[in-house]
Amino acid sequence: MATQLDMSQQMLLKQLARKQSQFNLLERYYDGDAPLPEGAEGQSRSYRRFQRKARLNLAQLSVAAVRERMVIGGFRTGADDDDNGDREARRLWKANHLDYLSADLHSTFLRFGTAYALVGYPDESEYPVVTVEDPRQMLARTSPTDPHKILEAVKVFSEYGLHYAYFYYADRIEVFVKDNKTNIYDVDDWQLRDDMSATNPLGECPIVKFTNADEKGEYEPYIDIIDRINHMILQRLVIATTQAFRQRVLKGDFPTHDADGNEVDYNGIFESSAGSLWMIPEGADVTELGQADINGILQAVRADIQDFAAVTRTPMHYLTPEGANGSAEGAALAREGLVFKTEDRIARATPGWSKVMSLMFKWMGDEERASLLDLEPLWKPAERYSLAERADANSKFQDVPFRQRMALIGQFSPAEIEEMESERRGEQILADALGGLAGGRA
Repeated sequence: MATQLDMSQQMLLKQLARKQSQFNLLERYYDGDAPLPEGAEGQSRSYRRFQRKARLNLAQLSVAAVRERMVIGGFRTGADDDDNGDREARRLWKANHLDYLSADLHSTFLRFGTAYALVGYPDESEYPVVTVEDPRQMLARTSPTDPHKILEAVKVFSEYGLHYAYFYYADRIEVFVKDNKTNIYDVDDWQLRDDMSATNPLGECPIVKFTNADEKGEYEPYIDIIDRINHMILQRLVIATTQAFRQRVLKGDFPTHDADGNEVDYNGIFESSAGSLWMIPEGADVTELGQADINGILQAVRADIQDFAAVTRTPMHYLTPEGANGSAEGAALAREGLVFKTEDRIARATPGWSKVMSLMFKWMGDEERASLLDLEPLWKPAERYSLAERADANSKFQDVPFRQRMALIGQFSPAEIEEMESERRGEQILADALGGLAGGRA
């Protein structure tokens, strides 16, 4: 059956198919299911299970270190651009549960180097709905002159025995289906579903693309270091396991066959285990071998982890508990590198979140708030101070206006600052009232 996809749609689907192997490999490292250290092919299942114990999941930690510091506290818009942010934008943000779904998008964006958000307005919802999209299921083509402008996009998924392909354009959304027994990335056999397709009233593609530096995951350039660490951990496990019992060498005149003429199986006789009892001929010489020193391997693994921490700018205390025992100056320098990297990732994600909020307001017909030139996410600081540091700085900067002091030093969100101001006004009114009563009695 001839394909119903045009050439542009076929190209999108083929490009998405080519990215699957790269994304799936990155996902394996992130999930702690990195390729086994060398020697897995042709080995027994028990040995492969043994090899799995040698994998250390550093990839997830390198992503978490950045993601935990990427938090949006609100938005400024053309209708309300004060330091506390726009209340209507905050309502839309909470309505879509983006307090935690934004963390999921950041995790995807940092893991794969790319992530997408889809902004729609289903009939049953009062608000536009934002979904976080996996780059293994979605691909967008951007304008060559404006990398933030999406010209067309495709999303594929399987459900109820069918493959679905949604193609998004500025003026329409086309839906294709085919049987799920075929390859979802194959361009053949797709059929247009007119009953599911629709016009797009926005006038622009409702897809937003988030792109990391060089469109690479945080740990993607350093996979070889992770492999090296896993390899050395495997060597340590092999040595520790094979030397769980002292290795012994037996010398002597041992018969090859028993009295009945059967060949003697010395592997079964001289088994190394806690309950083994060996009976050896008189005059046999037993020599016990020393155990190999694994301290060198342990130090090598620590050195490789330090290399990984350096190239990913991840503080050592994220990767190993020993990292918390370093000098205060060293910890500050490591944290500084992480802060700079996080600020870079925040800058890269800012246009995406501004566009998401703009599309939501555009769905609602609020053109004033939808203006991209006036939209700005209010990020919480990438540098997090301790409670003692915040209290000390607050006491020293009393001349700074309250809002600025609470935002820059206290590191409170716009919503928290607004609530504090409301409570301060209430306390002031109560204090004035009590003062008036006291004056009247006098």
